[in-house]
Amino acid sequence: MSMSCDSSLPSDIRLLLRADAEQCWLHREVIPVLREVETHDELPGEEVCAALAYLEAMWNEATARARETDAAHSRLCSRDDEHKALSGLANRYHAAVRVLRGIVANRVTPFVDPELEFDERQSESDGGLRVKDKRCGGCTPRAA
Repeated sequence: MSMSCDSSLPSDIRLLLRADAEQCWLHREVIPVLREVETHDELPGEEVCAALAYLEAMWNEATARARETDAAHSRLCSRDDEHKALSGLANRYHAAVRVLRGIVANRVTPFVDPELEFDERQSESDGGLRVKDKRCGGCTPRAA
């Protein structure tokens, strides 16, 4: 599980750090495993099961990171009385990470039980996806 950002940091910096951590996690940990699972015909049977289990673990961590990123965004939005120099940049980066999150979620969903629910109203209003956790207590990976 990732660590939460230092609460003494300004909210725009905190959001930039959280969004960057989420984006890096998706690119470094989730997408490579997803590519392996998507080409499961090239993997031996026992490796497919291991890859699916690992993908689920990495996706669970990605979900936790997404919640932290969205919480940092909410904190930034709730402090509109404080003008921050990087607020616009932080909001745009957050929106870009949410788009990436949505693309990866669409590709991951056929292989693991969906844990993310997208708030379409939020998506329409600011062009991105807002994550809601809808886990019901431990899921097993689905076969492709």
